[in-house]
Amino acid sequence: MMKRLEDMMAAVSFAEEGDAEGAREMLRGRNAILLAISDVCFDTSVLKYALNLGKRVQAGIDILYLTRVEAHIDQIRDFMQTVCKEGIACRLTKTEGCMKKAILEYTDKRREIIFVVVGSTPELDIECRSAERSLSDAWKRLQCPLVVVAKSDMPSMA
Repeated sequence: MMKRLEDMMAAVSFAEEGDAEGAREMLRGRNAILLAISDVCFDTSVLKYALNLGKRVQAGIDILYLTRVEAHIDQIRDFMQTVCKEGIACRLTKTEGCMKKAILEYTDKRREIIFVVVGSTPELDIECRSAERSLSDAWKRLQCPLVVVAKSDMPSMA
């Protein structure tokens, strides 16, 4: 409910500035791709894949950045600028902890997520304790496809 109210207020701001199309977009809602990345397994090919997917399905990109030291923040900011230049909405959320758990919590709160994109299968286990690594029952709650972008640039659907 609060998210919808925030979107309405943003739409009012767009309309006041004369951007009727921007206002309509805010009120329509948006689909988004969740790009889950980390400092540990940072790979620029997953960024490119998410951008191309966002263009194809006309969806925004939400970046879930699992970090402690923000080692790649400049590359992420550059990527966000590129995404915005393409006319794609983009937002960044920094977090710590287990990647699987962070993805599940994020997608539970944001129903507009239509895909989750990660760089590799081992990246899903980053910072996860043994109990969290076996989140198989909880993992079934994921309401959208999980795309794992392999090093060979050949994605696999999980």
